[in-house]
Amino acid sequence: MDNDALAMLKPLIEPAPISWWPPAPGWWVLACLLLLIIIGTFIFLWRRWRYLRRTAYQREASQLIDLLPSLPATQQLPLLAEILRRAAICAWGRENAGTKNWQHLIQFSHEDYLRRSGKKNTSFAFDNASQELLSHHLYNGTAPTDEALKTLIAQAKIWLKTLPPVEQ
Repeated sequence: MDNDALAMLKPLIEPAPISWWPPAPGWWVLACLLLLIIIGTFIFLWRRWRYLRRTAYQREASQLIDLLPSLPATQQLPLLAEILRRAAICAWGRENAGTKNWQHLIQFSHEDYLRRSGKKNTSFAFDNASQELLSHHLYNGTAPTDEALKTLIAQAKIWLKTLPPVEQ
């Protein structure tokens, strides 16, 4: 009788295969997180690329300033002034930076930096001796002392970092 009961049983019905769609909620959360990370990384890299492109003139000017000590002392000051003037023209345009003398240009750059940074009071990038070198001793043909020129070069590199990125 036991064999007859087993013979009357129908075969087992296999369950339907588990579908891969729709995924479980954990996969949705993971997909959203990955999408946010990819979008965030793209935005970060795009902004970084734009910033690097807009400040390329500062890096180029800094590299040119690094080459100055290999030149004769009589050529260093005029070339430094030319590099700084070109950087200022890149930052503010020929109308604002190309027509100002060095004292006005340094004052303008300081005011612009304070306005952009929101700081209340900071010291000038150039001290009085460096401003004097750029303003009065630039074209008289005499070479400045090595110490004064080294100080001016160091202050010029600091000043380059305060210039704004180029607007595009």
